Amino acid sequence: MISASAAEAALRTVLPRYGIEESAEIDLVKYRENYVFRVTTTNGDAYAARIHRVGYHSNAELNSEANYLLELSHYGLRVPQLVATTDGAANCSHGTAETEVVIDLQHWIEDAAPMGDIVAALDGDPSLSEDDFQALGRELGRLHRACMSIGVPEDFTRGAWDADGLAGSAPLWGDPTKLPTLESGEREMIAAAIQRLHRRLQQLPRDATHFGVIHADLTPENVLISGANPTLIDFDDFGTGWHLFDLVTVLFFYSRHPLLNEYRRGLEAGYRSERPGLPDDFFDPWEDLLVARGLTYLGWATERHGDEEASFIEQRVVPVVLELISRQHTTPVANTGGRA
Repeated sequence: MISASAAEAALRTVLPRYGIEESAEIDLVKYRENYVFRVTTTNGDAYAARIHRVGYHSNAELNSEANYLLELSHYGLRVPQLVATTDGAANCSHGTAETEVVIDLQHWIEDAAPMGDIVAALDGDPSLSEDDFQALGRELGRLHRACMSIGVPEDFTRGAWDADGLAGSAPLWGDPTKLPTLESGEREMIAAAIQRLHRRLQQLPRDATHFGVIHADLTPENVLISGANPTLIDFDDFGTGWHLFDLVTVLFFYSRHPLLNEYRRGLEAGYRSERPGLPDDFFDPWEDLLVARGLTYLGWATERHGDEEASFIEQRVVPVVLELISRQHTTPVANTGGRA
């Protein structure tokens, strides 16, 4: 990934394509997969600018995201509102073929803050309540209902968070067994878990009730709260997958939290309120998908070993994943409704 200063320079260069002066105030908000900056114009208008990781997504994938966000907003979902360039494009590029970055602009959500924080979740911070997760569950239920109505467009170009994408030979976020900091015994344990997980996931139903377009990265950091209204942001990794994978992602970093049971109860209650009539087996694969979610973070760190965020995963997340694998090993295969 390019440096923060290079990302800011690229952003300033393309701002006129959005009708914004190059001298606008630019502040770095966060860096994880992408750089996110706040852009404030001289007349006080504010935007969130994403500078995408070089080579991470193709133009077709980014266009799929832009088009789907527009559809979701038509269904009344609170999602990022992209700003088109002056010539109507959803994003723009800057740099040479080797260093080209894609940049997009979104309207800034005023007076909003992330619902939670990964570090706070792992540390057991009790500031969130069961009601907070119930509200998020309702919003997630609305998201999935909208996605079920929209379906998978013909030109949809995104990854699949299915058995192969999560636990196949080439997972979407990288191979967890290649994380350099693993000890040999841990590596063997993870490799065995991946094989076991792949078999289990292949047995899960893929009908529209269980499987479809999902957010795929809905950590509490990707939920902005403004008043009582949650806004779901950062659809950078959205694609197709099991709906339950989104709920599992919400609570992954709370796996050791003392209020986990309350949080899960609230999340499930809110979700069920928006999706009445869910089959009895809908939540059965929770433990398998929880392990799958954890393995994605290890794979992500493998691809970015040496980054600060990768080091955090190596130190704080690996122990959680190993614990979940040990627990999952004794969990019966989820009810698949008769599918083999």
